[in-house]
Amino acid sequence: MLVENLKMFIERDPELTAVYLILGKIIGAVLFFPGTPLTLLAGATLGVFWGSVVSLIGNTIGATAAFFVSRYFLKDYVTTTLYKKYPKIEKYEYRFFNHGLITVILLRLIPLFPFNALNYLLGVTSVTAREYIIGTAIGIIPGTIAFVYFGNAIGMLSPFHIVISILAIVGLTYVGKYYEKNMEKKRNHTT
Repeated sequence: MLVENLKMFIERDPELTAVYLILGKIIGAVLFFPGTPLTLLAGATLGVFWGSVVSLIGNTIGATAAFFVSRYFLKDYVTTTLYKKYPKIEKYEYRFFNHGLITVILLRLIPLFPFNALNYLLGVTSVTAREYIIGTAIGIIPGTIAFVYFGNAIGMLSPFHIVISILAIVGLTYVGKYYEKNMEKKRNHTT
């Protein structure tokens, strides 16, 4: 019954559904709630194209809001709490200062840190707001599309598309880890 009511609401007002999903993603990012369920829901309800557009908008705005909350209101908390949990972020500080945009793009492509933790962690680094926003908007595109596609595949109950989307997500993870491992080797070789 709940699924049928939700389906009727979405079919009747897909624009309002999109607005709710965007707001949910923004609020979720700031409050540290996982955004993946809403990304999957966007794919299942709005399709791959519009689900991706809605998710990218919500994720980018939410990540930006969390970045500014961290930078201007929670800097001490983030530094003492999240930095301890993710000390690896400190090794990127030189790259944030000298190559902020590309570093943010790569961190968004490489799932080394959870999305919401990275929003707050980057708020206390030397990366500029401009580099952060642009880098986030670009870097989250492949992963967002893969998860939206997965949500769409689940909504269609298509085993073939579910397998393809899982392979895409796993592929992104391995490509990112491979790239990071090579960057680490280069960094160790030059020092």
